[in-house]
Amino acid sequence: PRTGDDPSERGAPHGGGGHGRSQRHVGGRRESASITAFVAGLDGMPPVDAVTAALGDRVLVSFFALEGQLHAVTFADGRARMRTVGARAEIAKEVASLRFGLRNLATARAGSRTEQGMRDVVATVAQRLDALLAIDPDAQRELVIVPTGELHALPWALLPSLRQRAVSVSPSLRLWYRSAFAGPPPRHPRRLLVAGPRLPAATAEVEELARRHPEAVTLTRDDATVEQVALALDGVDTVHIAAHGRFRDDNPQFCSLELADGQLTVYDLERLSRVPKRIVLSSCESGLSAVHAGDELMGFTAALFALGTSSLIAAVVPVPDAAAKGLMLALDDELSAGVRPAAALLNARLDAPEMSVAPAAFVCFGAG
Repeated sequence: PRTGDDPSERGAPHGGGGHGRSQRHVGGRRESASITAFVAGLDGMPPVDAVTAALGDRVLVSFFALEGQLHAVTFADGRARMRTVGARAEIAKEVASLRFGLRNLATARAGSRTEQGMRDVVATVAQRLDALLAIDPDAQRELVIVPTGELHALPWALLPSLRQRAVSVSPSLRLWYRSAFAGPPPRHPRRLLVAGPRLPAATAEVEELARRHPEAVTLTRDDATVEQVALALDGVDTVHIAAHGRFRDDNPQFCSLELADGQLTVYDLERLSRVPKRIVLSSCESGLSAVHAGDELMGFTAALFALGTSSLIAAVVPVPDAAAKGLMLALDDELSAGVRPAAALLNARLDAPEMSVAPAAFVCFGAG
């Protein structure tokens, strides 16, 4: 796997250990003061009307926790609905179980009893979690999700109701709103392609992308040093990095991508004068964030969006090396055809078997 061939990277999953009955419908000018305050006051957002206009045909679901309960505010078609989802501890337990199953599935030998057993476990937990969250019955519309707490670590594509639905995830409503107006990348973007060491399929992945995009700056093998990659990152429009990823829950500023001579960390990203607008990180757990008090996020995702990135596709669980290559090449086909990132990721994984780790691992963050 992109992290699994290093035994030190195996271990406990990141994250914590009935359908909501209460819901309130609000429409037009009759929106409740509580929902208006949630959108405009607590998160520094414009009024509900501005949010729903920015959404267009998409549906936005924003989760928040209060007194041990998980709640959700849903925006669609100029209407807002707030409901109680369920006990936060129960949902956190299911997220942890799902991530544990995926980590074991990523390292299980293909065709073994362990692999089949883990597939069954993952399928069961995903169905249970899907029923608990009960996100939205309209499976045809693109979804924007603003998670809270443990939900930041959830591979959303594993939920049965979302497997064939374009989903983008944002750290906050404010950051999603900002990125939604950033616009698409330039027609002829400045592109950077990077492959880290100890991953044969990652190198092959990036070399194939380089053949497709000969105008790109490509750094592989000994050329992919921390200094070279950091210099090349500054000012490009899009970047694709395939490398081992390390998530540091104890110190998120040291979350890193392994390069030829060391680790590219969050600190290195914060030194850039301009970050790429669109980023694909083909590496394990690079989409994870450490969640601190007040739902403050730290890690690659939080740092990149704070610096101005509009969209990021990254994994929240370990990813098998060879399987990631196929998915990433299919993703490039879609993005090169002008498909927006959330729909591109959906299309890239449509032909993958159910409960496959690589397709489920990756999440589209930001402007989908």
